[in-house]
Amino acid sequence: MIRIPAFLLALAVLSCGSSRDLSPSERAKLSPGLLALLTEEQAPDELYDVTLRPDGVREYGVIIRSAVPEELRAQGIRIQSTFGDVLTARVTREELRSLLALPSVRSVEQGSTNQLHH
Repeated sequence: MIRIPAFLLALAVLSCGSSRDLSPSERAKLSPGLLALLTEEQAPDELYDVTLRPDGVREYGVIIRSAVPEELRAQGIRIQSTFGDVLTARVTREELRSLLALPSVRSVEQGSTNQLHH
């Protein structure tokens, strides 16, 4: 019988449920940039429209396709604007992951910032 130290067993169990595990349907909803954000350990902030919340948590600008904004609001997603079925929001990585499980969400794309050039 092989004995595995408890901490190694706990590490293996925790890694199985990491945020990197996305279902095929969840992956299909994400733009490539957001897929990298959820699956890579260190996604550089320069690639995203990222800000810090007052508590220090990073939030990312996203564009969501959903005809049911109330479903997103019920999940605690703060929608910034709506135009038909196109919604904009700022979400944490955890909120982004929860968006993917909602049936009304068809896609989530990476937002961007525009800057004036003089």
